[in-house]
Order: sequence, then C-alpha cells, then structure tokens
Amino acid sequence: MLHWPFGVAWAGTGVATVGAGSLLWARAEPVADVLQQVGLCICVVGIVAAFWLPAVLLPAWYRAAKSDTGPGRGTGGR
Repeated sequence: MLHWPFGVAWAGTGVATVGAGSLLWARAEPVADVLQQVGLCICVVGIVAAFWLPAVLLPAWYRAAKSDTGPGRGTGGR
C-alpha cells in the first residue's frame, strides 16, 4: 500500500498554514510570523513523509490494513 498521499496531505496542511499566516501579516505581524514558521515546519515534515512516513503520522485504520495482525486478519486457516 502506498503512503505518499498522506505525506502530500501533511505538506498541503503546511502550505495552508503558511497561507493563513500571510493573510494575518497586516494585522498581527508576530502571530503571522510564528504561524508561517510552524507552517513551513509542517510542510517540510510533509515532504519528508511523502518518501518515508513514521507510523505515528499514519491513521490507525491504515496501520491495521498494512499489518498482518489487523482486525479480521491472522485468524483464518490459510
């Protein structure tokens, strides 16, 4: 199973956060600066996650589907 879509989703979240910081720049410069820095960090995490995503950032249903011991697996006699 591919997990790069989750990495792209994290990168998109980072880009959206940077955009939100840009919208706030005229009204609250210190808050916007912090928001953009956090967004850039999330974006970098997302880019790294597109190639390698740690289990912590994967949804539980995806981890269960990827493992052999997920719900409904490993109980058959095959």
